[in-house]
Amino acid sequence: MSEDPEKPALLDAIVNWIAGLMDGLGLNGNRLRWKWRQGRFNLGETSLKTEMAWRSAKAKHKMCPECRALVVRSSRTCPECGASMSTVSTPGLGRTLANMFPGMSAVTGLILLVNGFVFLVLMMAHAKAGIDFGLFRSFDYELMARFGGGLNQHVQFPDGSFRGGEPWRLITPIFMHWSMMHFFFNSFLLVQIGPLVQELYGSKFWVIYLTCGIAASAASMWTRSHQMVMAGASGAIMGLIGLLLIHGLRHRDQLGQAMKSLFIRLILYTVVLSLVFSIDHRAHAGGFFCGVLFAYTVSSGEPRSKTARTIWSVLSLVGVLLVLISFAMIAGLDRYF
Repeated sequence: MSEDPEKPALLDAIVNWIAGLMDGLGLNGNRLRWKWRQGRFNLGETSLKTEMAWRSAKAKHKMCPECRALVVRSSRTCPECGASMSTVSTPGLGRTLANMFPGMSAVTGLILLVNGFVFLVLMMAHAKAGIDFGLFRSFDYELMARFGGGLNQHVQFPDGSFRGGEPWRLITPIFMHWSMMHFFFNSFLLVQIGPLVQELYGSKFWVIYLTCGIAASAASMWTRSHQMVMAGASGAIMGLIGLLLIHGLRHRDQLGQAMKSLFIRLILYTVVLSLVFSIDHRAHAGGFFCGVLFAYTVSSGEPRSKTARTIWSVLSLVGVLLVLISFAMIAGLDRYF
């Protein structure tokens, strides 16, 4: 990304000529010269940062946070000191997301991107249908059901089709939100909690998040006798909160105290929002207790044995495939089954 030396020199000459003309007219030409130099400096800084970000995304190695050794990008633990590499962004998409959103883990960033894409599709669908939506106004129930909202009973739509009760509707609601405030609040919570969980549980984070979300959907949909449409990531997030709470109680160290303090703040946020929005307490309870179960049954840190690493990698891949298949079913793939 080298610059052509003749081009800046030509532009410098033009700016100096204009500044000299301004001096001759009694105007402040020095101010133009100063702004030009400042602009060139800022442009150079931006170009340097872009080049460094591009190089870091293409790198074949990442640095161990403990011993500073260069480790192959696919490694989950440092071969020199044995430290976990879960908090180090992997070159490629993970490093790019980390550069775009400092402090955010790669998996958290990907979940937010999926949530944002689904929310954008819902907004476009409402705009196309001529349905108003706003900061506090919820999306239309029928459109939410059509695009993957959780349906515990079969519902007949105006086109004569029946929908509801499909197993993939346990997954699609995890990435859907009822309103802008619903989306923004859950995104805020995920950014606060996601990196903490990934730091503690490494590559297990995605499987834990998705499983807690499925448990929340099941608890909401399968414990009701009346018809309802379920959507929201808060059940999965409550699972992460339950996981962190039990981890903090079991490990009474400084990190545990910090997580308990975070949990208290999140409870306060939830109580305040429950006074403003309709909260699905069944989904929250289902996700929360699933997270508690993970805290007691899954050890923190990266998997130690090769077999365990393989199992968690397969589970992560299965989770991604389930999400893709679920939205494909909502898009119309189910008509072929």
